[in-house]
Amino acid sequence: MINGTVYDFESVKVLLPTGLTLTTEKISYKDKKDDEVITGSNGLPLGIGRGEYSGDCELELSRFEYDLLDKFAATSGGFYNMPPIPIVVSYGHVGQIPTTDTLMVHFTERDLSGSKGDTNLKVPLKGPLTAPLLTNGIPAYTPGL
Repeated sequence: MINGTVYDFESVKVLLPTGLTLTTEKISYKDKKDDEVITGSNGLPLGIGRGEYSGDCELELSRFEYDLLDKFAATSGGFYNMPPIPIVVSYGHVGQIPTTDTLMVHFTERDLSGSKGDTNLKVPLKGPLTAPLLTNGIPAYTPGL
């Protein structure tokens, strides 16, 4: 499911720095901007107070895909030393022009419970977005505008 729409497995492609994933179990991401309406003493709106932009990503990989990412992370000195990585998600139903979202994610959490030898083991990863989400190349937020 992406943005509330269910897509079949063939309609969603996830690209990591290690290549196109073949067994992404789940991907979920969201962003927000904490703007607030500023009101005068009469209770009427005067404008918008600009809040902070933030977002996060949850990714669930098969153990095989996770091991590839972990080997990639080793070049940075370990999983948590890895700089933010691009994750490209392309989705759309058959016959539809696909939508492509690009996220920059710094993973800060992983769950490695289970047997290392099990190739069907799912490894959940979580982390914040480190740049505004791009949808078809258009940023969700541009600072200063």
